Amino acid sequence: KQWYQRRVAITAGDDKKKTKRPSTDLAVTTNIQFSKFETKTKGEVDLQSAKKGNKKKNLVKMLDEAKKKKKEVSKLQKSTDVKSVSLLQDKAWSKAIAMAKGEKQKDNPELIAKTIKRKEHSKKKSNKEWDVRTGGQKKLQKDKQKKRQANIEKRIKGGAKGKKQKK
Repeated sequence: KQWYQRRVAITAGDDKKKTKRPSTDLAVTTNIQFSKFETKTKGEVDLQSAKKGNKKKNLVKMLDEAKKKKKEVSKLQKSTDVKSVSLLQDKAWSKAIAMAKGEKQKDNPELIAKTIKRKEHSKKKSNKEWDVRTGGQKKLQKDKQKKRQANIEKRIKGGAKGKKQKK
């Protein structure tokens, strides 16, 4: 009886050895599809183009919107009716929720104007540096051309030593 149980256990182990394991071959495990192109829908393209706008135009637009919102809020604060008070509370809550989500509040006109001024200043500074750089390059080029011309004239007159002169 013991012999039979050992035999059954051994044959059961043989069955486990004969089972196929999943192949780790790269060609078998990956699904490769050729000539399949994924294109973006028109809505996705519009969203991407909206994100890539000119920053200066966006800042100017944001400044105008911030000024309008500030005027609207001041007008609502001056009025005393229930509707304006509820509108102010709604705006305050929506702003608080947006801040809690981690969104940056870009509704301060003074800060936006300061940002625009800083960007323009940095642009002027980089233009000035570029002009200095290109001016230096032009000066070097002119100096090299003068030296070359002088060497050519010297060679024509026969003043260059160790060079074969033209006959």
